[in-house]
Amino acid sequence: MPRYTQAGLAKAERVKRFSELHVRHMKDRWAGSPFKLEPFQWENMILPTYGQTVKGKRKIKRALYGIPRWNGKSELTAMLHLYHLFGEPVFGGEQYAFATTRQQAAIIFDTAKRMINADPLLRAMSKVYRNVIEVQETGATFRALPFDADTSQGFHPSFASGDEVHVMRNLEMVDSMVTGMVGREEGLFVAITTAAARSGGTLDELRELWSNDPAAYVYWQGAKETDDPSDPAVWRKANPASWITMDMLRSQYQALPLPVFQRLHLNLTPKDGDSVRAFNSKAWELCGDVPTIDLEKPCVIGVDAAPRRDKTAVVLDQRDENGVHNVKAWTFEADPEAGLLDFDELKHLLRELNATYNVSRIVVDPAHLFAVMDELNREGLPVEDFPQTASRMIPASMNLYDLIQLGRVRHGGDPLLTKHVLNAGAKEIPPSGWRLTKVSRHENIDGAVALAMASHIAEAEWSLGSQSFSQTGGVWSLDVTL
Repeated sequence: MPRYTQAGLAKAERVKRFSELHVRHMKDRWAGSPFKLEPFQWENMILPTYGQTVKGKRKIKRALYGIPRWNGKSELTAMLHLYHLFGEPVFGGEQYAFATTRQQAAIIFDTAKRMINADPLLRAMSKVYRNVIEVQETGATFRALPFDADTSQGFHPSFASGDEVHVMRNLEMVDSMVTGMVGREEGLFVAITTAAARSGGTLDELRELWSNDPAAYVYWQGAKETDDPSDPAVWRKANPASWITMDMLRSQYQALPLPVFQRLHLNLTPKDGDSVRAFNSKAWELCGDVPTIDLEKPCVIGVDAAPRRDKTAVVLDQRDENGVHNVKAWTFEADPEAGLLDFDELKHLLRELNATYNVSRIVVDPAHLFAVMDELNREGLPVEDFPQTASRMIPASMNLYDLIQLGRVRHGGDPLLTKHVLNAGAKEIPPSGWRLTKVSRHENIDGAVALAMASHIAEAEWSLGSQSFSQTGGVWSLDVTL
């Protein structure tokens, strides 16, 4: 247990008082209200960090706060930057917020700028520019930085923060900031993060290092490995912020692959081997009824092609009036000798499917199939581009996850499609969501990708209330991008 001193308690109270008097919340329904510390912020973050002193000076020089998403890490850190700019003024002081990208680092910096503009006194005391905040009386400055240790060697921060340590490739930037503030009498570095996707990385290294450092403080809020991740009581325990509701957490539990939910909202690194698998095998198994395809009703075909030394998948998807996606899959493998896909065989299948079923759209990743698409389009097949960009694959991946979790797929137990789906991993793409990816380069996921493409378009067509998209000159009149 931390041992608090009278001087330390006074320092901690000063932070609390500053936040209530001069800082405003900047988001949602709390925007404009005083920044009053939550009990967990006060008891587990501010008090242990500021409440311990040695000879009147702050004992803690380094702090690591690990908290699940939505629990106010960025806002608290922005408030601390302002406190150290105005509440503990340092003449010629330097402050930096850094992350792996300038865009990520700017989250805290831009929040601080808005907080300054919301308070007349802070606004009068400072000059707020696009890339720097300057306190006029002290000359202290605050900037956001990308992860670049080479350019940080000349910096001597009085206060600094590092955002999302778990994605940093090494600790060089942290070390640069910590060593740069050696000459600062009460310099403080604060690292904030959620759990890592895999164990053994930079975050684990920093936690171990600082857990054994008397001048460092580590606070970790989250579930334990022995906790049941499906238990709402565990969700509540891991997320102490009063503004997080059970409905919010339940929606995330239903929308995210379990390992992603565990990491983001339980602050728990998934066990090795489970960290990136996208789909639950039991949920997929429960979707194993035989599909029923009506030859008269519209359907969508998705094609994921890998012409060289890999598999190519074609998936047909027909959404029925009950919202169930009836799917069939075909796979092709590159010729083992030539190492290339037989394009004629692929074209023959697509022609055959188009002649047999009422195919409204054939969506294809154009990366490898320009010539095939052009030929089939000139023949009148409804072929169109579906580039596998993040903006396309994130909603497609998440839609497929929802369909499987809700039991709205019938696949008939197709062994190859099952293998591809259960091989698929989930790659987070902050802040938008996640997309399908390979867990191992040796495991094929082409069927899962083609199914995600087809089911996304089929669901979107149905949601828009149109089953007959018109095509003129090989160009569809409506491009659905959710």
